[in-house]
Amino acid sequence: MRTPYRRLTTALGIAAASASALVLATAPAQAAGYIFEAYNSITSPSAKTEFAQDGEILTALDMKSDGHGVAAQWRYNSSSATHSYYSANGYAVPKNWNLSFAEGTTLQIRACLQEGASGTPYSCGGWEYAQA
Repeated sequence: MRTPYRRLTTALGIAAASASALVLATAPAQAAGYIFEAYNSITSPSAKTEFAQDGEILTALDMKSDGHGVAAQWRYNSSSATHSYYSANGYAVPKNWNLSFAEGTTLQIRACLQEGASGTPYSCGGWEYAQA
């Protein structure tokens, strides 16, 4: 009598495990999103801008201990209006801004140097595409 019962419980256990694996395998893969990067120079970067798709976080990072501040800039795809965010956090200390865009919005980001909060960004890198 124990053999049919054991077979039934084994078969039910295998079916339950298979169903769990199927549910896990078909779950959407939206865990972390993508992080887009832009630098102010290809050969010797001193400023970096990141845009994290998950959470829509813009980050400025000073990559050199040279006394210059950095600016993270963004604009809507090929727009002439540029939005600039200055960071005086110093070398290797990121500064984050939480932005808000409609899902799938295409934008461009770039990294620049800047002297003080009222300064003008300079030595900017090229525009890099990002998507919210």
